[in-house]
Amino acid sequence: MEIFKYTLSKKGKFICPNCQQKTFVKYIDIETKNYLTDDFGKCDREQNCNYHKAPPKGKKAFCIPFLSLKSISDKAIKLTDKNGIISIIPKSQLLEQTKNDCWISEWFLKTLTINYLSNENKYFNSDEVGFINQVIAKEPTSEVLPSFHGLELLNKMYFKEPKDDNLTEFLKTKFSTDEVKKAMQNYFISGTNHFWNNSTTFWQIDDKEKIHGCKIMQYDRDTGKRIKKPYNRINWLHNAVKEPNFNLCQCLFGLHRVNEGYQKTIAIVESEKTAIIMSIFIPDYIWLATGSRQNLKLDLLKPIKKKNIVLFPDKGEFVNWQKKANELKEIGFKIAVSELIEKTDFANGFDLADYYFKQKGEP
Repeated sequence: MEIFKYTLSKKGKFICPNCQQKTFVKYIDIETKNYLTDDFGKCDREQNCNYHKAPPKGKKAFCIPFLSLKSISDKAIKLTDKNGIISIIPKSQLLEQTKNDCWISEWFLKTLTINYLSNENKYFNSDEVGFINQVIAKEPTSEVLPSFHGLELLNKMYFKEPKDDNLTEFLKTKFSTDEVKKAMQNYFISGTNHFWNNSTTFWQIDDKEKIHGCKIMQYDRDTGKRIKKPYNRINWLHNAVKEPNFNLCQCLFGLHRVNEGYQKTIAIVESEKTAIIMSIFIPDYIWLATGSRQNLKLDLLKPIKKKNIVLFPDKGEFVNWQKKANELKEIGFKIAVSELIEKTDFANGFDLADYYFKQKGEP
């Protein structure tokens, strides 16, 4: 995960300097909480505007877990990493130190043989010279443990008090009742009236049968599209059942299914709906979903590291997912990325389920 001195604000939107719409999110300094100048920010209209001006990132560093770290002079330290590899590091390139790991500049790491995860990095401002040239003993923050829903909640909503949902009814117009029923059983899909009537629940259950969370979304019964106006109808079950201290720690949607067949290939898409639909079209794969384009990351994919994985990115996301796949390959993942959707002439956002419906002759 990359950590910056500046981040996009989560409060309020402003006029975009490019498209003049009120869809512009400004950058703030995470320490002072002050906005940067009006040109630094990102427009939410990613497909239609795509304006994004980020502030300087500063000096990039990567996290290196170590067995020992000792000062050997005023200008150098001796580092022994977790693999027993010993390196001499200039103190000017050691940007931060905690009890069990340290942060070393990307520039210097390129000269070493130390292994490091490319997703564990953050930036240090070049104006913080006094900080950069010191070895700082930093107390690690206390870890906040993830929360889980109890099985009794799933039992109540799926088995005891099931509700109709618009997405299931839509799919019944495209597939047989038995096909839809089996798919919904595989993913424990049911309806709920939390937040919006006839919404759909998407349970995130891991390979150990722990329930990480439950996303709730409302779909149009006739089109099967997610309702986004007048606002995006998406929320989480822990907000509905009043669990204010629930610490959401997501897993891949459908992860509980990976134990169904060890030899089966894992296919990953972005949308939960697409995973369900593709499980009907191509049942020989185990279909999982990230739930968002940003959720294709190491923490969520660790449980399936030993599996054969194929990624099916939406149109416009191939480059990003290919880059992430290459990073995962470097640490032992067996992963491929399909270009099927990227090679079509459809608009960005078009996905694998859309493609198969087109092949089926659906509008």
